[in-house]
Amino acid sequence: MGRDVQWLQGAGGKVRVLLIFVSLVYLGLCLAAALEVSLPLHTLMVHFFMLLAVLVLVRQMLLLFFAGLAQESESLPYLADEELPYVSVIIPAFNEEAVIAPALLSLLQLDYPHYEIIVVDDGSSDQTVRNVRQLLNHANPRQIPVRIISHSNAGKANALNTGLIHAVGEFVLCVDSDSRITPDSLRNGLRHFQDQQVGAVAGNVMVANETNVLTRLEQLEYMISQNFVRQALAWFGAVTIVPGPIGLFRRSALAQAGGFREDRQLFAEDVDLSVRLLVLGWRISSEATMQAFTEAPDNVFSLLRQRYRWKRGIYQAMHDNFLALILAPGMRRPLIALFLVVESFLLEMLGFGVTLFMVANIIYFAQVNMLLAWLGILLLLDVLALLLATPFAQFFKWFPLLILQKLSYSYALQAWGVLALFDEWRSTFMSWDKVERLGMLQAGGEA
Repeated sequence: MGRDVQWLQGAGGKVRVLLIFVSLVYLGLCLAAALEVSLPLHTLMVHFFMLLAVLVLVRQMLLLFFAGLAQESESLPYLADEELPYVSVIIPAFNEEAVIAPALLSLLQLDYPHYEIIVVDDGSSDQTVRNVRQLLNHANPRQIPVRIISHSNAGKANALNTGLIHAVGEFVLCVDSDSRITPDSLRNGLRHFQDQQVGAVAGNVMVANETNVLTRLEQLEYMISQNFVRQALAWFGAVTIVPGPIGLFRRSALAQAGGFREDRQLFAEDVDLSVRLLVLGWRISSEATMQAFTEAPDNVFSLLRQRYRWKRGIYQAMHDNFLALILAPGMRRPLIALFLVVESFLLEMLGFGVTLFMVANIIYFAQVNMLLAWLGILLLLDVLALLLATPFAQFFKWFPLLILQKLSYSYALQAWGVLALFDEWRSTFMSWDKVERLGMLQAGGEA
């Protein structure tokens, strides 16, 4: 068995080449079918797309069903104050002078009796540390213990691990330095750890700077894609992404996983850690009321850079941990591996082929019937997700944006995600980009 695993791991490069080849063949067949190069091929691809539409429908309905079950089961009892464990809050920061103060202020105002805050300055060259010290001089009346640890720049994962070394809490809350955390987040999240198999709890990420159409589209995406999917997976204790802006961990689980993996070519350390915890057999839950308001990219270029890194990071986590999940005993972890394969690249690539087929049909033959049917199915599914994710009173606020998202935003990110996948399969070098902070996050979480 050991030799087989070693051989399979060494075949990773061949698998990537095969994925590129198969993907290009598939996209070529989609284009050829759209142009009706061969009538049998056109008929075959149309039937394939119909089958794909059914599978997408089944997937979304299952997610809706389990997300609904997860909502109904969120009646976990709260712990009394004397039962609440000590928590260490870690906030890594690299040149975050524009956002560190409101983020830290939200942590100082948590409705929780005993916790510490560890600010890890990852070699900042701006006024990050100065702003932290100034805030502590006048905005810490409860005298929450706050430590500032400074070292040379070594990356976010190293900063988080440095915080873990100094943490004393039984549980650890990791937050980004541009995130404002809602006051009841710790109380709400810690309820899940009454189940001793839960190793982490994923929070909900919200956009704080809804200043233009793009950031509002991002907020809509967070609600009906990211947070919604996490809620459904929480029913199985199989959340695959504990988001960087807000994640609560059992310290013993972090220790067993060896903390965050420090690799500059690893582009989503939060996804990697989450999947490794699942590999070890830990359950990962989700808490909708554990919220972080974060500053989202407000221009197309910044958004594309962010999503490029996310897509590559998600695929890396799947690729690096796939064998361990498949070979794990029982059925739960192999099913998680299958889900990761489907979500990290299969649906993206298959959906892009459909999009290519539709666009070519419109350009060359002005055929829109199939496109309208496809969009109708996707829109209906997202409407159902939106109804589940938001109060009904807010539905009509988001519905026009949902239509716009389906006609433009979703397809643009889909195409960009496919390009990111090809780059990851080709092992294209990519450097970590520092997202420019605008300083629009206020203490109250409003832009």
